[in-house]
Amino acid sequence: MTLDNTSSFAPIEMPAVQTRLTQAEEQVLLRVLREGKTLAAGPEMEAFEKEWTAFTSCADSMAVCNGSAALELSAILSGLESGSEVIIPAHTFVSTAVPFARTGASVRWADIDPETRLVTAGTIEPLLSPRTKVIVVVHLYGLTVDMDPIMALAGRHGALVVEDCAQAPGARYKGRRVGSIGDFGCFSFHTHKNITTLGEGGMLSVRDKKHGEQARRLRWMGNWPFPGPRERYWLPAMGDLVEPIPGRWPHNFCMGEPNCAVGRLLIKRIDRINSQRQRQAQRFMHPFLDFGEISFQTVPEGCQHVYHLMSARYDGWACGKTRDDLIQLLHEKYNLKCIVQYWPLHRTELFSRHGFGLADVPETDRFFDNMISFPWWSDMPEDLIDDMAERVRLAIDELRTG
Repeated sequence: MTLDNTSSFAPIEMPAVQTRLTQAEEQVLLRVLREGKTLAAGPEMEAFEKEWTAFTSCADSMAVCNGSAALELSAILSGLESGSEVIIPAHTFVSTAVPFARTGASVRWADIDPETRLVTAGTIEPLLSPRTKVIVVVHLYGLTVDMDPIMALAGRHGALVVEDCAQAPGARYKGRRVGSIGDFGCFSFHTHKNITTLGEGGMLSVRDKKHGEQARRLRWMGNWPFPGPRERYWLPAMGDLVEPIPGRWPHNFCMGEPNCAVGRLLIKRIDRINSQRQRQAQRFMHPFLDFGEISFQTVPEGCQHVYHLMSARYDGWACGKTRDDLIQLLHEKYNLKCIVQYWPLHRTELFSRHGFGLADVPETDRFFDNMISFPWWSDMPEDLIDDMAERVRLAIDELRTG
């Protein structure tokens, strides 16, 4: 199908910034830039960590430069090594998996539930073995995973649980914030997320305070205060250099003061941001109640969806049409630019070349081959949401009869 791109519709596509700062927040940022005694590893970072710990009700939190760094730290702290195994969803962003694969452990790919499009205890359990050391769950697209059965499963098998919360900051599962349920919670504040700390940033939350100290030793090249008083403050040096974990070299994953200052501000309105996105989602999805071809994530009882993205599955087999037909029609005739996420990791060159190209994940493959992700961001005008929904309805109708 090839169309003449002469659409009369105004273009709609995914923006690179999901949530903008308010003017009041910009003024606080300027104050930190102008008056801060340091722009790295200072009072804003310390305050951000304490406030995030209180917000999530975890034991401790460490601000880091991005969500990938948080996942890297969790992989190191988990003690993975050659000979051990880690279970990871095949359907997720690449940052979820690379830090764990880098440890030398074997990656086992978990399938997703066809309705929630998330991993479950049922998709994880067949992959467990005596070598399983870590289970990684992803609150993908903003929907929380059903955690209690997974935590019970991990407890019986002595495995650690890592929550990838990059797409669901602030979301709750049975009243608890994500990131406080597993052993590690990894957050991203990238520009594409519900909240951002000036484009990049992340946070690692831990359930065991011991892991908090180890993460801090890892985070800044092993720089650590001397254990006791010194006769002269400059001797033998301004600070000590320690081995963060036996046999491990440290990293530099620090987060800047301006980023932390913005993070502190956005904690105060993250629930409002997520509530607004929930209202947007209901408004967009409602017009498709009578459209059997398109389905959105099912939200189980006790789980919360904060709609980081607006993803759906298009099943056009009854009229002989595919997801690609829908995306092409929306783009070329209705000027609506949709995308596809996320390429199943076992199907990529990166993981295939490293020996992780095999997976038995039929629901993952089915969803990816039929998924569509619509333009989405915070504070979308209602008339734009209605306009976008109408364009999609028109396109689906056209595919039915075309």
